[in-house]
Amino acid sequence: WSLVDSAGFITPHPQDSIGYIDEGPEQVIELDDVIRATNRVETQRVQAYVQNAWRWTDARQGEWEINAGLRGHLWAPEFSDTVYTSLVGGPRGHVSYTPKEREGRASTVYNFAAGVYWQPPFYREMRRFDGTVNAAVKAQRATHFVLGMDRIFEMYGRPFKMVGELYYKDLDFLIPYEIENVRQRYYARNNSSGYAAGADFMLNGEFIDGIQSWFRMSVMKTEEDLNDDAYWQFYNSQGQPIIQGYTLDNTPTDSALIVPGFIPRQTDQRFNMSLLFQDEMPGNEAYKVLVSLYFGTGLPFGPPSFERHKDILRTPTYRRVDIGFSRELFMNKEAKNGFISLEIFNILGIRNTINHTWIEDVNGRLYAIPNYLTNRRVNLKVGLNF
Repeated sequence: WSLVDSAGFITPHPQDSIGYIDEGPEQVIELDDVIRATNRVETQRVQAYVQNAWRWTDARQGEWEINAGLRGHLWAPEFSDTVYTSLVGGPRGHVSYTPKEREGRASTVYNFAAGVYWQPPFYREMRRFDGTVNAAVKAQRATHFVLGMDRIFEMYGRPFKMVGELYYKDLDFLIPYEIENVRQRYYARNNSSGYAAGADFMLNGEFIDGIQSWFRMSVMKTEEDLNDDAYWQFYNSQGQPIIQGYTLDNTPTDSALIVPGFIPRQTDQRFNMSLLFQDEMPGNEAYKVLVSLYFGTGLPFGPPSFERHKDILRTPTYRRVDIGFSRELFMNKEAKNGFISLEIFNILGIRNTINHTWIEDVNGRLYAIPNYLTNRRVNLKVGLNF
């Protein structure tokens, strides 16, 4: 349970009666959030799958490979002497094509995968906000379509690998959830459907001979639509939406039914990029340097009101630059080796937001106070092997 008690007052504030006529014998203190429950859930699970693979070479000497199969999942949670039995399953498969390699040309593999995936609920997904359990909640379903390419080639006389993927995932029977600091709290009902679509790209190889570096970039959009999140919005005589604690005129004169529709899911990060580059000192391979860059757009968040349609705010972009220096020790001695390294994480000292703490004032207004990750950190390491 939690009780909001700040600066000497409690919100919601109990009615004062001490010292007045007909004073009450006791006061009721309303707790902001209460969970008190004793639950016992026993679950039996059985999973099975069948799979086969086919390989052949076509007339152009290209290689084909198909992996396909079926997977089933039977689970039966027992709660309050009632057994809720469910059986789900679906097909999934993967097709790859490798054209015949020719001298001087890159090696390429084309991939396509599709399938139906089910995720039966665990205990936390069954538990409601008040601590009670909904053991009848169904499994979440995702239908995947992935198209990709792997390409191995040489550049500057050194090997490189490039991987690219396009994907679309249709999501159904979703169980919405709220993020509270580092805890996930589920609605415990299948009242949402959605989708995820995006593209991933990665390039890794030896920009410096013998040393691996890589570059990654991703774009994604994922949203969901709750089927029971419509609400009435009331307006005052000036046409302003009435918001308790914000508007002065709270007398409704008009109303409208608002249907939020699709809203961003908690993992809806539209763009993400990272880079790791390593180098060594010319003429002295014992000295090495590492630079890494990270950039990501903000994630959705909202007030702790358990109203998903309000979770449409965005955290600031995530930015970080790390740098490291190292020197190998005893390079010419086979019996022993070692290293010494100095790493500086977040060398630019950027204040990246991890989440928000919500503060409520006496009028019920909420303020989002950002919590930041570590500013700058220096790490010195020494390693010896004998």
